[in-house]
Amino acid sequence: MKKTVLKNAIILVLMPVLGLFLMFLVHLLPVEGMKENVYSSMDSLTKEFTDELAIDGYNASLIGNFTDSLMTEFAVYDSPHSVFEQVMFMYRKESCPDGGWWPGVSLTDYLYGNPQPVEVEYSRYWHGYLVFLKPMFLICSLNSVRLFNSIFQIVLLSAALIGLSKNGHSKVAIAFAASMPFMYFFSSFASLSLSICMYILLVEMILIGFFNDKFRSGYGYVTFFIIAGSSVAFFDFLTYPLVTLAIPLCTVLCINEEENLKKSFLNILTNSLSWGIGYIYMWASKWVLAVIFTGNNTIKDALDTVSLRTSNVPGEGRIKGYLTCLKSNLSPFANRAYACLFICILIYIAVNLISELKKKNSLSACRLVPALVIGMIPFVWWFVTLNHSSEHWMFTCRIFAVSIFSIVCAFSACTKKREEEKTR
Repeated sequence: MKKTVLKNAIILVLMPVLGLFLMFLVHLLPVEGMKENVYSSMDSLTKEFTDELAIDGYNASLIGNFTDSLMTEFAVYDSPHSVFEQVMFMYRKESCPDGGWWPGVSLTDYLYGNPQPVEVEYSRYWHGYLVFLKPMFLICSLNSVRLFNSIFQIVLLSAALIGLSKNGHSKVAIAFAASMPFMYFFSSFASLSLSICMYILLVEMILIGFFNDKFRSGYGYVTFFIIAGSSVAFFDFLTYPLVTLAIPLCTVLCINEEENLKKSFLNILTNSLSWGIGYIYMWASKWVLAVIFTGNNTIKDALDTVSLRTSNVPGEGRIKGYLTCLKSNLSPFANRAYACLFICILIYIAVNLISELKKKNSLSACRLVPALVIGMIPFVWWFVTLNHSSEHWMFTCRIFAVSIFSIVCAFSACTKKREEEKTR
């Protein structure tokens, strides 16, 4: 235990150092070539200022051009500040004269060399996505990045499903595949911002699928979830980070037989705390570093944002606002396509249960009950982050995939032989 604590403490210390080093490194790359490559996709960007949906009429198929324009301008911005200041505060030019944000127009004006009245900062995030985005823009256009997105995500998803199936967890693989449509997987190809959590989740599932036995030894999963949480804080904006915790959490629960219910919940609590420590520590370390080295009170700005995003919906009480939030986040799945998918999932669960009963197997309470509890986490998340989840329901709705994954796992993968149950 002492060795594990020391090892993870060292990892926590090193993660911000590594993040800072990588950010320094990519900010040394020349931006002229990046600007030219992004400029070549300007027609697509301009069109998407008013057309951000992959499928018209389905708001959850959001491409996310607002945030993507921010990310793109940060990637190609030729900052007059020092590299350290740019990494700490993430400056860019803004065209909106009244203090608002016009990221699409600002990106266009910057690339065209049009006058822009102000320079603004966005310091509360690490913006770690630039570690990959800057080198990509150095060699290809934004449209090409989207093509690579589709290739990489399909390859990673295939690898995750193969890893789980190859090691005897095909039912978990099926549950994971069934959850993908609820994350509007197809529209993440075209989005830079909404791809981040998808990539982290897919890498997590690959690692669990192929290296579960190694992570099980000692306290390997504690380290796994600390690094996962830190990675989300480094690379992601506040999009739908819950999937990077809850889906791997349920996967670990379902593929590893636990001795009793108490131990199952203890593992869930331990791994959740590990992810939370990594996430909060990595995010807060950015604020602390900015204060130490620049004197800028980034911490206040970040805490004000956290307070806002967890507050009530303006003009509504907590309960009424929560009900409105639930309606908004579940509305993307109230259509014929998802109705058919729900029916298919129910049929699969029913067929699996009948098959297990014929084999004289039963549901394992040590995994069934915790899996269903994990499936309730999205509803808790929406309540805690009420303001954010109400305003940005077009992408926070994607965490409903956690509930789908957990339910399918609970009634298909959480089974065991009755003989084993009797001997306990």
